[in-house]
Amino acid sequence: MEKMIQVDGKNVRFKCTAGTLIRYRNQFNREFLADLAKLEKIKDGDYAEFSLAPFENILWVMAKTADDTIPEPLAWYDSFDEFSVIDVYKQVQDILIKSIKVKNSSAAVHPATKRRGRKRR
Repeated sequence: MEKMIQVDGKNVRFKCTAGTLIRYRNQFNREFLADLAKLEKIKDGDYAEFSLAPFENILWVMAKTADDTIPEPLAWYDSFDEFSVIDVYKQVQDILIKSIKVKNSSAAVHPATKRRGRKRR
């Protein structure tokens, strides 16, 4: 899924695909879904106790997925005079969640992780 929003007067595309997760791992040596799960635990918009790093990383990787020509994170963020990380995250959160949502609950369980029933005698 893809979405274009205005950031500091510039149109910026954000995209989330399966490749986004791999790009994230390769760039930041962290697991995308683990970091996202931490962010999803934020209740009532209380962002004060959380580091901005996961937000920044997720936004950069989504922008990089949409446009492979954007520079490394620091250079990209430096290209903006104003960049409200939380506000931008809130605007792209919907496509992020829709993109990674499991559509079929049976697909969520890998066959190797299913319990094998044992017959009792």
